[in-house]
Amino acid sequence: MKYYNQSQSSRALEMIVQAYWIECYEARIAVIRLENPHLSSTEARVTALKEACAVLSWKEKDLRNRMAIWRGYKEIKDAGGWPALIFASSGVYRFCKYRTGFSEGFSTRLRHIRSSLEVAADTLHPEWRDLLHVIGQGDTRRQYHGHPHEWVTVTGAPALPLHATYAHLNLPNGFVYRFIDECVLDTTVFGEEDPRRVPDLDPDICQVCKSKQADDVEQNQCSCFPALFGGVKGPAPVQIFSTASGKNNGVVARVNFDRGAAIGEFVGLITNGISGVDVMVGGTKSRTYQIYQGEMGNFTRFINHSCRPNSQFQRFYWRGQERIIVVSRGVVAGREITVDYSDHYWKQLNKVCLCGELCCRFRESNR
Repeated sequence: MKYYNQSQSSRALEMIVQAYWIECYEARIAVIRLENPHLSSTEARVTALKEACAVLSWKEKDLRNRMAIWRGYKEIKDAGGWPALIFASSGVYRFCKYRTGFSEGFSTRLRHIRSSLEVAADTLHPEWRDLLHVIGQGDTRRQYHGHPHEWVTVTGAPALPLHATYAHLNLPNGFVYRFIDECVLDTTVFGEEDPRRVPDLDPDICQVCKSKQADDVEQNQCSCFPALFGGVKGPAPVQIFSTASGKNNGVVARVNFDRGAAIGEFVGLITNGISGVDVMVGGTKSRTYQIYQGEMGNFTRFINHSCRPNSQFQRFYWRGQERIIVVSRGVVAGREITVDYSDHYWKQLNKVCLCGELCCRFRESNR
């Protein structure tokens, strides 16, 4: 099984067993009450506790202390599903021991993102359910397949296939989109010459920090955007989600992105000469190119506009090539990631902005 590491898998197994133990313990209390209707709820609990102490050969105080932590594990599992517990950080022990975060809204927040956690678990760690064999539940079927961003998360409900959220467009072949990690060059337009490459630019030196750039992690010294270039790459900690403001889909951050941190690279088909559709224009006046995300790209294609954005598009030169990246202005986990599409974008469209900001420049009343 491929998980973060063996230690984390072992810890996850422990928590699974301990949370399940609480379920069995509570079920035993219910049985005792059925078999002994004259016992009060408290008396039934005391009886079950004594039985457990006898079986485990533990003192009552020790078992009570451990059960308090295990009950926290069960509460996390009940609200957020098994992935919420299995993929929790090492701090979950202290979290459950001292219960500092178990406010009234905690369980509600977990329930709201339950399907989001399961989408991430199923698509990034498809074998995670094997861990449940330890409690006899390993036959639970995987619900979400494919790329993590082929699913649209919905608050408090199961995630939807991405293509299903565009059924209202009545496209002849439906909504078809291929997720890619790197831009694809349109050789019918540019041949084999990538227009992003800048002549006379040293491909080994960063134009920002002046450090050495290298695709090899051990040789690279540029740390401008290590999550994207020159570092160990991991899945983008974002998800596609269904907005509640009429914008259809959007992109939500699942971790905090500090100001200046890279969120993702704008990738798609590198081409030119397209009109009448949304494209990202790059290059210079003498060497223009377009990045078209109509049929292929990544999650950046689903980032919505806001007149008060928390992120921005930025040019960065990596190994002598121009790259367009999305950089955070300070995004909190759970918030929608937004950018400003620019005045030029809106002026050529007969659309109304739905960002909802007080400073909105393109609401209907302004037209």
